[in-house]
Amino acid sequence: MFAGVIVVTALMMLATQLMGQAATGAWPSITLASQLNIPPDRVLSDWTILDRAMWFVLSDVQLWVILILAAGLIYWLMDWTSEMLARLFSVRPAAAATQLS
Repeated sequence: MFAGVIVVTALMMLATQLMGQAATGAWPSITLASQLNIPPDRVLSDWTILDRAMWFVLSDVQLWVILILAAGLIYWLMDWTSEMLARLFSVRPAAAATQLS
C-alpha cells in the first residue's frame, strides 16, 4: 500500500513536469537538490567518487525516477519481510491462505 502511494506521487510529479513542458516548451527540472534548496557549490563528501555519485543523484536524476525506485525497493522489502515472518512463525502468506479457502 505504501509503495503504491509513492508510485502515484511519482506519476503526479511526472505529470507536473509534462504540464510545465507543455506550458513553457522547456523541460522543468525537479530534482532533490532543487526541492531541498541545496546549493551547487556545497561539498557533500571529501571523497571525489562518492561526492560525484551523490551529486548525480541529487541534481541530475529527476525526482519521479527516484520515487519509482524507492517504491520498488519498499515493495520488495515488504514482500521479503512477509516471507521471512511466514517462515519464522510457520504461517501461510495471506494470498496462499485465501486461494486454499
